[in-house]
Amino acid sequence: MRRSSVGRELVAVAGQLLVGVTGLSLIMMPRLVGADWAGWSSLMFLVAVLVIPTAWVLIGISTGSASVARWIAVLGVGAVLVRVAWSTYDAGPAVLLAVLPLLTVVVLLTAVLAYSWPQATTRTIKDCVHRNGWRLVESRDVRLPSLPLPVGRTWSARNVVQTPDGLAFEVRWLQWSGLLCRRRRLSVFVATLPVALPAVEVRPGGLTRSDLTLESAEFNRSFDVIGDEPRYLMAVLHPRTMQALLDARPVRLAIEGTALVLSRDEPLTAESLTQGLRSLAGIRVPQHVYDDWGQRAAEPGRGLRFRGRRFDPSPGAALLRMTTLATGLLGLTLLCCLAAAATEADFDPPHSVGRLLIAGAVLLAIAAAGALSRRVYGSISA
Repeated sequence: MRRSSVGRELVAVAGQLLVGVTGLSLIMMPRLVGADWAGWSSLMFLVAVLVIPTAWVLIGISTGSASVARWIAVLGVGAVLVRVAWSTYDAGPAVLLAVLPLLTVVVLLTAVLAYSWPQATTRTIKDCVHRNGWRLVESRDVRLPSLPLPVGRTWSARNVVQTPDGLAFEVRWLQWSGLLCRRRRLSVFVATLPVALPAVEVRPGGLTRSDLTLESAEFNRSFDVIGDEPRYLMAVLHPRTMQALLDARPVRLAIEGTALVLSRDEPLTAESLTQGLRSLAGIRVPQHVYDDWGQRAAEPGRGLRFRGRRFDPSPGAALLRMTTLATGLLGLTLLCCLAAAATEADFDPPHSVGRLLIAGAVLLAIAAAGALSRRVYGSISA
């Protein structure tokens, strides 16, 4: 235990050193390429004390954390974005080319913070809740088991509704693939089971990779059933449950532990809220399933938690992600600064162009190796 604690402390110190080295390298970048750009040092100082620590926070934890931290991140990144825009306008196209990687990172951070920011409850949802006698709650106040949903790290929940049949909410996040991302919005309906059950997933599809063929041809055409034990799957998916899922198409059912979850790839509206809760009430697990396969489970924790996508929260994994970001950012900035300095008439770098190009390529190679190792680890552990 003591050795593990010391290891975490060493990794944390290494991470802070990496933040400092990255910021100092950005400040010294013009000297490496033989350029002298007014305002560069002050701009990079802001990046070092605001943007890079914000990126570190987003890499290590979800933005659904403390609201004060989110406000600090938004104000810091916004200030740097304004300063970058002013510097490039005042200094000309050469500096714009030099700060292009930094500008890209700042814009991406701004998009992540803006999109993942928790929103107020929709007015139509409020009216629907009041008409039905339900209750609006904060996501941090609910008590639920970890939910088997493919939700990314940077998520936010809105329209959290507590009803006698369970809990409903909308979760949204940005799903990244390299430098590209797409918005994901999921309507979720959760019921807590009295005991823990083995994992089973029923998702829209139809005979593509289903582990079970049931007596309903329409159900087999509409859904794939993923699970380990056919007898258990058939006991859970009795005719009433199959009909409820058919009536709610397209919907995904997941049972794992004490969580029974229905989800749809769409925003939560007043109509989908009513329909989803009606479908949730139609999913009944027979008592003999609890008796034959149920196990005692731990008490649910506070707040929303998801385990559908493997994410290594360890300090070592966070350090690897930060190393990938830092080396990629430094490599791109070095190459862009070199290209910007080459456009000036008095271009005379203190180091050979070949060495600078090799240094940039090595930094990008380290970043690519870190990204590849994360992707390989994620595919193995998924």
